[in-house]
Amino acid sequence: MNNDYIRKRTQCFGMSMMVMGVSFFLYYLGLFGNVEGPLSPGKIGASLAGIGVTKAHALMFFLSFFIIAMTWNHLYNLVSLMMGSRLTCNHKNKEGHICGALTRKIKTGTDKKKGGVRYTCVNGHTCFNAGFRPVKKGSVSHTVWVTALLFCVIILYGA
Repeated sequence: MNNDYIRKRTQCFGMSMMVMGVSFFLYYLGLFGNVEGPLSPGKIGASLAGIGVTKAHALMFFLSFFIIAMTWNHLYNLVSLMMGSRLTCNHKNKEGHICGALTRKIKTGTDKKKGGVRYTCVNGHTCFNAGFRPVKKGSVSHTVWVTALLFCVIILYGA
């Protein structure tokens, strides 16, 4: 049998046991609502109401979190584009394939037609334009915004 397979299975088993242990701990603290404990939903709600948190406060928090989760990558891409980072080489080889390596921006005052900027990639290519490589949302990011939206709906239409 392959040692890598056994090691991977052992690590997965260990992680499963840790998640189960944390889940049992939270269950007995009352987080899931089945056992009376300090983290039971009723006690959490009573303590939040005691410090003045209302339904509107909770809705504003989750709505703000939803908006941030939806727009963070657009803002990051805009700032990256304005700073000139995340640019890739557009040099084509003989077969017509684009290099795509990360580039450095080099300002030159001699070439006024091209804007006085050259880009040099790690492979040694020099070009006057570079492509932008944006950050795309992944499954975790989509899960976060859907969860925030779900909490907003629960607060609006819940009891």
